[in-house]
Amino acid sequence: MPERKRWPVVWLFALLPLLGWWAYGLLDLDEGFYGAITAEMNRRGEWITPFYNGKPWFEKPILLYWLAKPSLALFGDLIGPRLPSVLCTFGTYLVVAWFARKRFGVAAAQLAVLILAGSLLVVGAGRMMLTDPPLVLCLTAAMLTFWESLVENPRWRIATAALIGLAILAKGPVAAILFLLIAGWTYWREPTLRPRFRGYWLAGGACMLLIIASWYVPAYLANGKLFVDKFLIEQNIGRFTGGDAAHTLGIASLPLYVPILFLGMIPWSIWIWGAWPRWPQTPAPDSPVAQEDLGDASRRYLAAWGAIVFVFFSISGAKLPHYILPVFPPFAILVGIYLQDRAWAYRLGLAMCAAMCLIANGVFIAWYRISGQAEAHALIRYVRQAGGDVALYQLGRRNKELGTGKPKLQETSLPSLLLYLDKNALDTDNFGEILSHRGPILVFTRANRVRIEDFATAAKAGRRLEELFPTVKLENFKLYRVR
Repeated sequence: MPERKRWPVVWLFALLPLLGWWAYGLLDLDEGFYGAITAEMNRRGEWITPFYNGKPWFEKPILLYWLAKPSLALFGDLIGPRLPSVLCTFGTYLVVAWFARKRFGVAAAQLAVLILAGSLLVVGAGRMMLTDPPLVLCLTAAMLTFWESLVENPRWRIATAALIGLAILAKGPVAAILFLLIAGWTYWREPTLRPRFRGYWLAGGACMLLIIASWYVPAYLANGKLFVDKFLIEQNIGRFTGGDAAHTLGIASLPLYVPILFLGMIPWSIWIWGAWPRWPQTPAPDSPVAQEDLGDASRRYLAAWGAIVFVFFSISGAKLPHYILPVFPPFAILVGIYLQDRAWAYRLGLAMCAAMCLIANGVFIAWYRISGQAEAHALIRYVRQAGGDVALYQLGRRNKELGTGKPKLQETSLPSLLLYLDKNALDTDNFGEILSHRGPILVFTRANRVRIEDFATAAKAGRRLEELFPTVKLENFKLYRVR
């Protein structure tokens, strides 16, 4: 089949691994928080301050919520929450295809798309409600348009700046830091391109600041010191310097992203070293750029982009596997260029996409059931139909042995329950708070949390505690009523 006629097949197979995201509910913790916050913002008619269970929640910027609010309202709590991530991931495929086709040809572009779509970490994050897919789309498009501003038309720099602004709204100032590091490296290592750095910086900077200010300014005006302390200081500066104790692994974690990249991009990661460009002797700054040299310079730019992002997150204090996602687009293009003349590489790309569709759906659906979240979501939907006030009692992880005999149970505070409940709830570890609640209240808890003596305590307080037996099959959770 001629290369140009392969595009429909490429796009079909690239989409396959993302399909089926609606077959299971949100997985806690991150997805659960984002989904619950989006639902509460919709109930409040709120566009500026994220709220979780009645309180402002500034762990992440606003872009994901802006994308998810209409999606959740239009398509409901199965399709809606993850749809923005799926669209952003597919959007990343599109911008990678556009750039690779323009600079390296059709075959390289098609293979780069298949490499991304057949990479485990890209597919896994693309099927989840996370801030990373919007960040990766905006940062990838920014870096590609910046290269176009250097080698084609400086007006592309305005688009770059706007995209950096959106990337900052997706996940904070880290996007601007990465851009400055990559641009600075390119200015230093590609002296023949230095004259092309001139122009449109002021216009681009103004555009970027306007986009950032569209949320940062009203968020500050609405929340003041809380916004500065929780978001700017704690969540941005604190996370990079290791202030996030939950995700900080110490100096021993410096090589952590080596196996994550290798496994997350397998089998394509095998060819990253072979695809790596070799830097020639540095030419004089006033040397003209030959058109035939632009391809080599483009590959060096992609390598520098990926390497800088990799090193940056490797030395960062806080680490999670999906933080490394921005390295995948440049590395996918490099490997696509390297393997474009191998006929087997195209067939391998199609096979990996088909396999990833089966693997991703199988793993996510199995984990959703094994972790106990399928049961929890079924029970909370029953509670939602019953109506009335709800208490979430002692859902968080305990440090000591639970005695449940069910190691499969994933113990978190289950923030996703508030998405499916679609209202706020009393979230407490203190049974006395439940007893002091006026009127009847349903108590959602884990199977081992309510003790025999709690029935006597309720009776002494003039309340009645009773266990309910809904139609939902329960193994890990229980439902009670206090009245």
